Amino acid sequence: MKLGGADGDRVYATVGRAVGRCRLDAFEPRGALPRPPAREAWMDRRSARWLLGRLTGRVTRANVWPIAEGRLLATLGNRVYRSADDGRSWRRVRDLPDSSGPMGVLPTSVAVHEGRTYLAEYPLGDEPATVLVSDDGRTWREFATRDDVRHFHGVFSDPYGGSLWATTGDADGECAIGTLDGGDFRPVGRGSQRWRAVGLAFTPDAVVWGMDCSFAPSIEILRLSRRSIPAGDPEPEAVGTVDNPVFYAETIEDDGEVWAVLSTASTTGTDAVAPADRLGNTGSRRVSVVAASSRTDFERWHAVADFERADTLGERVPGLPASNAYAFLATHPERGLLVNPFNTRTRHGEVIAFDPATFDSGAVVGGLRGEESVGDARDAESVGDARDAESVGGGPRKGVADGERGTDGRRGARRRGGRR
Repeated sequence: MKLGGADGDRVYATVGRAVGRCRLDAFEPRGALPRPPAREAWMDRRSARWLLGRLTGRVTRANVWPIAEGRLLATLGNRVYRSADDGRSWRRVRDLPDSSGPMGVLPTSVAVHEGRTYLAEYPLGDEPATVLVSDDGRTWREFATRDDVRHFHGVFSDPYGGSLWATTGDADGECAIGTLDGGDFRPVGRGSQRWRAVGLAFTPDAVVWGMDCSFAPSIEILRLSRRSIPAGDPEPEAVGTVDNPVFYAETIEDDGEVWAVLSTASTTGTDAVAPADRLGNTGSRRVSVVAASSRTDFERWHAVADFERADTLGERVPGLPASNAYAFLATHPERGLLVNPFNTRTRHGEVIAFDPATFDSGAVVGGLRGEESVGDARDAESVGDARDAESVGGGPRKGVADGERGTDGRRGARRRGGRR
């Protein structure tokens, strides 16, 4: 199961072409995306997914997002689909660039903002970087186009500042974080790998992200004060480090405390924009989820969960590719933080719930400013490790499990209120 978008307590997911809701104990299928052309259809067969998982690692080709009550948007390869009946039936509404990756776009590529839906294309070729907009998901038009960046990584509605943000990459001059307004992308900052981000975590006073860079000597977690933006040319502050590129981000509130949550990806191969003297991937096999709170100005990062990338033949056989490993994120008003490890050695495809009230019991990682760090990401004690979390439900379509906290096996209390 691959976690999709969430809207309140409606959490969606995909299993192959099947689309459904992620319930507390199971994946509840609603319908299936249309069968792709024959040249691609083999990848969606269960036997092919099993074989690819062992040869190159597990891959996913589908994304799904709720865009309004009962209305969903999905991608499968380079095709965009819309459902008006909560996923039971689908209609193709748009084609993405031919050079788009297997998922078509990244999971961060859709945002609903002020009643409209925005979709960031993710071309890997020479097509211009484009953000599309739609009033209802049926018809789409170009909203912003840039030829000075490779592609957009994501679009995000800022719940505190009211703006629509976007991230771009990948070479230094193409890396930017900024806002979309009036049909244009307006960078707040750009020009180095510090501005190369996928997801953004919004807080009342700052925007937080991690570098999406596998070759940097230090992969930083960065905090940009909102007060520094109006003056122009703001400089983000490093507030932590991780050992792999950061892909996904969430913000969750608990009893007035704001938590920024980031997840890393264990990437394989060489970054296409790495300089000649840094072609090696400096990351580890670990996929980590880390969190910091407003109480510490997001300067004290705690380990929430750790997973290890699955071992595949692609890592040992020359010429055979190997897939990345991820931890997809979402939030739920009752269950807290939802973590979905993908292509990992243990708990692949499950959705595990963690209570933010227990985040600060995790080991401190990536400390800066003289703060003691409990090991690095490779050595830190795993909190809520995949092997320690008890699964609720069984079989290949497992639903949400509860993450355990600490080493004594005590589970974090589930809160039934106080979240926003």
